[in-house]
Amino acid sequence: MTLRDSVWNETLKQLIKTGRFRISELPFDDSERHSVRRTLKQMEEMGWLARESNRAAIWRMGEMSKQHLNVSEEHIERAWS
Repeated sequence: MTLRDSVWNETLKQLIKTGRFRISELPFDDSERHSVRRTLKQMEEMGWLARESNRAAIWRMGEMSKQHLNVSEEHIERAWS
C-alpha cells in the first residue's frame, strides 16, 4: 500500500469514527507530514474533506463524505459543532 493509499484509508476511518481530526491525530511520522498534507488537500479539492478556512487545523467531513460514508446526520452535525 502506498503512503497516499494509507492516508486515504486512515482519513476515512477517522471521519467515520469522529467526523473530524487534526493531522497530528493520524498515525504518520513527521517525515511523512508533507505527503499527508498534500493528500488531504487533494481530498479537500475532491470534496471528501472540508475546513472552515485554508489555515484551519481541523479537517471535517466534506460533501462527498457526507453522501457516501455510512454515518448519521447526528454524527455529521457533531463534526461541525
